[in-house]
Amino acid sequence: MNPLNTNTLEPRDLAFLQQFFHAACAERGLSDGSTAASNLAAEIIALYQNGVRDEKDLQTKLQKNMLGRN
Repeated sequence: MNPLNTNTLEPRDLAFLQQFFHAACAERGLSDGSTAASNLAAEIIALYQNGVRDEKDLQTKLQKNMLGRN
């Protein structure tokens, strides 16, 4: 992946994001296709495109974002 263009997602990025998304949905009890799952997917992709690439960092950011909404 080109580090200068964080909006381009390569196949390996998509595979990572898909795996991360499915695990995050399972952890939260979200079903595929639900509005909450779609919102989670959008949030994961936005974080990833903003440079959050490490799995643990993604989890931490998502957790902080969830706490900020409650």
